[in-house]
Amino acid sequence: MFRSTWLTIDVGNSSTKIGLFSGDDLLKAANRDSAEEVLEIISVWQAETSIARIGLCSVVPRQSDILLSNINQLSGTPVFRVSSGVNLPLQIDHTPAETLGPDRLAAACYAAHSKSGAHIIIDAGSAITIDAVNEKNTFLGGVIMPGPEIANLALANYTAQLPEIPLTLPDGALGCSTEEALRHGIVHGTADAVIGAIVRIREALANTPTITITGGWRSLLVDKIPEAQIDPHLVLRGIRLLMQFNPHPA
Repeated sequence: MFRSTWLTIDVGNSSTKIGLFSGDDLLKAANRDSAEEVLEIISVWQAETSIARIGLCSVVPRQSDILLSNINQLSGTPVFRVSSGVNLPLQIDHTPAETLGPDRLAAACYAAHSKSGAHIIIDAGSAITIDAVNEKNTFLGGVIMPGPEIANLALANYTAQLPEIPLTLPDGALGCSTEEALRHGIVHGTADAVIGAIVRIREALANTPTITITGGWRSLLVDKIPEAQIDPHLVLRGIRLLMQFNPHPA
C-alpha cells in the first residue's frame, strides 16, 4: 500500500525545487533546471507513492504554465497555487497584495507559523529578498536586491572592459587584480548589503527577530549572520503549510 503524500513545487528564476511530504515530514527534495526534468521527477515519485495533492509556487509564469498543463495530463490531480488570495496564517501589509511574490509569501508564512514573535526571512537566490513579519503576525514588506549572479552579469554587460567572472568566496579584504576586485565587490558587497538591510529592519521591529535564511546563495551569509537559522527547503515547507490551510485547490 502506497502512503499518501503531498508534492510541492517551487519554480524559481534559476531552477525549480520539488519536495515530497508525508504530513510535516519532507521525504524527498530535488532541484532541476527544466520543466521536462521536473516532470520526469514527478513521474518517478508518482510511481513510488500515492500523491494526493500538489502545490505550486512560481515566479516564472511561462515555466509554471508548462508544468500545469503537463501535470494535469500526467496525474489529473488539481494543483493548489500559492497567492495572496488564499487562506493565510498571517496578515499582509503590502500594496497591492496580489503583487507580493508567492515565494516570499510561502517562506514568510512558514517562518511565522513555526515560531511566534518577529521574523526576518532572507531568500538568497537570483534576486535576494529580505522580508519582515512582526510579532502580531503581519507581513510588513521587505527589500529586493540583485543576487551575485545578476550583479556579475550587469557589470559584464554594462561596462566596456569588466569581465564576467567565476563567483567564489574571496579571501581577505581587497582584490589584487581586476577579477579579484570584482569578486570582492560582488560577493562581499552583496553580503554587506544584506547585513545593512537587516540592521535597518531590526530597528523597525519592536522585538528581536528570528532570522531564517534560504536560497541557493545562503552559504554566502551563514558565517556573516551566525545567529540565523538555515533552511534550504523553507519555500517548499511554506507551500505545504498553505495547502494545509487551504484544503481545496485555489
